[in-house]
Amino acid sequence: MIHSLARTSLRGLLAFALTAASASVALAAPDPTYTALRNAKPDGRKIPVQNLVLERDVFRFQLDSGAFHLLAPVDGRTIGAVFVGQGSYRLSPATPNERRHLALASGGGKDFETLSDNFENLLLLFADDTAAELQLHAPVQTGAPDPRALQVQEAWLKRQRKDFTTNFHIRVLRDLLNSPGLMSGVFMALIDGKKHPPALAAVDPDGAEALGLGSRLGGEDSIFFVADSNKGGLWYHCDQKGEVDRKRALPEKVLTDALDYKVETEIARDRDISGTTTVRLKTLVAGLRVLPVHLMPKLRIGDASYAVEAAGTEPAWKPLAFIQEDKEEDGDAAVVFPEPLAKGATALLRLSYKGDEVLWDGGDKNYYVRARESWYPNLGIFSDPATFELTYRVPAGNEIISVGRKLDEKAEGKQTVSSWKTDSPVQVAGFNYGKFKKLEQLDPTSSLQVQVFTNPGTPNIIREINNILGSGGGVSFDPEEGEFSGMDGGGLGKVNTARLAEGSMADGLNSARLFATYFGPLPQKHVAITQQSDWFFGQSWPSLIFMPYISFLDGTQRQRLGMAGASDFIDQVGYHEFAHQWWGHLVGASTYRDQWIEEGFSQFSAALAVQHTKGWGEYDKFWREERKRILGKYPGNAMSHYEAGPISLGWRLSTQRSPSAGFAMIYSKGGYVLHMLRMMMWDGRSGNPDGAFIELMKDFTSAYAGKAVTTADFQKTVERHMVPPINATGDGKMDWFFNQWVYGTEVPRYKSDLKVEKADGNRYRIHGNITQEGVSKDFRALVPIYVEFGKNELARIGLKPMVGESTVPIDATLELSKKPKRALVNARGEILARD
Repeated sequence: MIHSLARTSLRGLLAFALTAASASVALAAPDPTYTALRNAKPDGRKIPVQNLVLERDVFRFQLDSGAFHLLAPVDGRTIGAVFVGQGSYRLSPATPNERRHLALASGGGKDFETLSDNFENLLLLFADDTAAELQLHAPVQTGAPDPRALQVQEAWLKRQRKDFTTNFHIRVLRDLLNSPGLMSGVFMALIDGKKHPPALAAVDPDGAEALGLGSRLGGEDSIFFVADSNKGGLWYHCDQKGEVDRKRALPEKVLTDALDYKVETEIARDRDISGTTTVRLKTLVAGLRVLPVHLMPKLRIGDASYAVEAAGTEPAWKPLAFIQEDKEEDGDAAVVFPEPLAKGATALLRLSYKGDEVLWDGGDKNYYVRARESWYPNLGIFSDPATFELTYRVPAGNEIISVGRKLDEKAEGKQTVSSWKTDSPVQVAGFNYGKFKKLEQLDPTSSLQVQVFTNPGTPNIIREINNILGSGGGVSFDPEEGEFSGMDGGGLGKVNTARLAEGSMADGLNSARLFATYFGPLPQKHVAITQQSDWFFGQSWPSLIFMPYISFLDGTQRQRLGMAGASDFIDQVGYHEFAHQWWGHLVGASTYRDQWIEEGFSQFSAALAVQHTKGWGEYDKFWREERKRILGKYPGNAMSHYEAGPISLGWRLSTQRSPSAGFAMIYSKGGYVLHMLRMMMWDGRSGNPDGAFIELMKDFTSAYAGKAVTTADFQKTVERHMVPPINATGDGKMDWFFNQWVYGTEVPRYKSDLKVEKADGNRYRIHGNITQEGVSKDFRALVPIYVEFGKNELARIGLKPMVGESTVPIDATLELSKKPKRALVNARGEILARD
């Protein structure tokens, strides 16, 4: 799965020569509405302000004194205003979890209720009725533009380019052109507070993702986004308060559905890349004119064109205006159709582009692919599955390993040309590039052809390490910091990755066999595991996996590099990345709040592989280590990871005060939740103790294959497979479990004084008390009770329901095969607990 959500930004337009595919289409002129919107400044109209209050959902703006200076009209409509004067704002969160997170992100204390600050200027951008509301307060006055207002507006445009690196004008343009006359569109307030860093407060009826601040933000429409290198991020993100109160949220407004992509890519030299992508799309709204496009800002669009499909006729291509500001600033891309497209229309969009930072040259035919989500123009990152046809032209001697099935490969002059195709819709396309050796084997259980591709060459980093080691300086690697430091020793030697590929092949075959058994079949017929030059970063694409370079080093070489502490990561990363073929690609997460279904489920899958290859002892050890990550307090964090917030806050949990909490919650606690569910469904009396759990997981992948799922979807699936022990509230619902472990932060503590006494024959009496502490009165758990016969020899004898802080008596007489040494609770860590 792609783990990085990092953004880069751009500015300015770059003209390229047209590719042969689009040479017959003239370049479109820049869109005049966008040009006017981007250049709109205070035009001399102003509205004096005295004790004015503007309220937008959870935001309250108090304008004590000063004036609003209106921006020049765009298409006859006022779309913004600069406030200069004295004012303040207040943000009153709509939910307890958002209030708690806002307190954490802003540095609020235990009694935190609202976020507030004072300001002396404010920039509003809007497509709602704000202009009319301001004019109800006081008449518009006209005159020369105010120099202070001009200065404030220019400062905010600079912040947009340099700090937010997001083109907010595209968002306003979308409302202006897609829905002319709309008076309930987006509202954005750019605030320069006294206490807190510059921020955007916005209410977007189309959903926060429409603002361009990140991917998979979904339909929640109120946000507070702070632009600061240390404290910045999404401090608040929630449905509007009325939707929360009604428990009925409006869905995200999606403009199009991508049907298929044709991506033509040429790598001219080591890092230079150019391409033409044609996407066939269906419009989902009436009157579509503005369509945002995901593309790495440093890939510069040179040409855009479109055609509307009509039965029985060839596409008539027309030039298309596009937006792409400076590549180092707010470089979001969008296209503007010259005429509205009808709802349900099928259109073709073709973009040509060029850049030089998609690939990094690691040396000796080792390359590292960057811009992983946006190396080609696309209409939805992990949110809009489509089929792909991909063609690559690369210098002869190098090779492409791509998402999809290889159709053809041939030599054309000094280039190698290969073509690939996906047989079913996928959420994202990717490739690896370099020189490779191939190992291939069929797993009969899953019917998957597992391929392993390794680089025969030695990357620059290995040469550098050998030079240091050979000179006696030595080097060690810190996996936490991702840095090398000095040590004594000899050279690392040559890295024979082809020989070590056999280990990756074994892990791949084990993964294919085990995961198909537990989760069901994959739609594709092969998975390619490829080596990349990044040390500690693995990644999965549909049918394609990147493995970190250290996974191809042998034990002696890892020891020489001081990587002994990274052995668990190295042993498990292959399983985790292979599991993403199910969790992330077969079934994807709807929003960042559901991302634990991708990463946590893949982490659980790695544990499952550890159990089936190394035994229950190593499985238990896996979860002990995950428990440490969840409950431990790590350097740089002001609290334990679990205290930062629930899994449902996803990557937002990584704040200045809890920088590593997001990873721990999404991966470690997300996996632990599935582990707990598995163990509650475990039936030791059955010939297949995991039978009910396997049925649940196969139903989940079958029901949601090719779809983006929510946590609620998974809960409903669990409820369809309810077994008596987990029906803790007797209503056939799993609210108790998901509210506690996905949407909550509580972690219990257990104590017991259980004793074992001989009864008669092979019968033994287990009696004493179990205590549950540190939880609220409604907290529920099914506490597992074990007897231990010897080292690593445990038998679960029951599950005891417990509610709230309580002590319950245990008194049972059981027939056992032999005398147990002792009785204990939660021996395998089935419940995440603080014992």
